[in-house]
Amino acid sequence: MKKKGTLAAQIAGLPKLSTIEMRRLWRELYEREPPKLSRLLLIQKLAWRIQELTLGGLDEETHRAINQGISQIGRKGAIPKPRKVKPRTGVTFERLWNGCTYTVITQENGFEYDGDIYKSLTAVARKITGTHTSGPRFFGLKDQKTMVGWNDTEKEKV
Repeated sequence: MKKKGTLAAQIAGLPKLSTIEMRRLWRELYEREPPKLSRLLLIQKLAWRIQELTLGGLDEETHRAINQGISQIGRKGAIPKPRKVKPRTGVTFERLWNGCTYTVITQENGFEYDGDIYKSLTAVARKITGTHTSGPRFFGLKDQKTMVGWNDTEKEKV
């Protein structure tokens, strides 16, 4: 595709194109015949493709996750909930909140906080804050893939 102005200008110009011009642009951008789509969907998909070619597309991991989800929908009619991943026994979580330090230790049967066992970190966070909040987020865990103690065998404390 020949660049005609900024990315924003290219996308803003799409609705001004005729259907024939959009279908021609589709062939140029996707290197295949355009599907039979409404004008609005053609504009949206062309805008996506222009952005993808200009800024880069999705990474391979995201493509795999999308394709896996599509495959599961095809087989089961819905995407199953992701399996819950629990850190190994003995991992300690600490959080300073409202001037107090709260400590949670992972046990075989849940999470120990203040002498009681809770089913999840979220239940512990709810007990501490009095509100519904994400336990992993409350304890500073954003991405389970990178959580120390989830699959790591070297460190004991998060």
